[in-house]
Amino acid sequence: MEKRIKQSDVWDVMQTKDERGRYKMFSFSYVRLNESREGNGRPGSIEHYEAAVFSSIYAKGSTVNIRIKGERFPRKFVRCMIIRINGKKIYA
Repeated sequence: MEKRIKQSDVWDVMQTKDERGRYKMFSFSYVRLNESREGNGRPGSIEHYEAAVFSSIYAKGSTVNIRIKGERFPRKFVRCMIIRINGKKIYA
């Protein structure tokens, strides 16, 4: 059976800190809403990110800012479009 995680528990995983107080890395998969500006992704395609770090969450909780390893600035992701975290499928 596939491992699953509840949507409300995802934020605990993202906001886990190490012994130095820094956010721990995690992997996640995301369903793309719009076509990529660079032309390398279509709406509805699934993007997988191997290493990312939590940055911040929007006050209402609808979006989350995540910094992808190797990138300087965080990206904004719509929270309900994240479908996997650390290999676990997310359910509502």
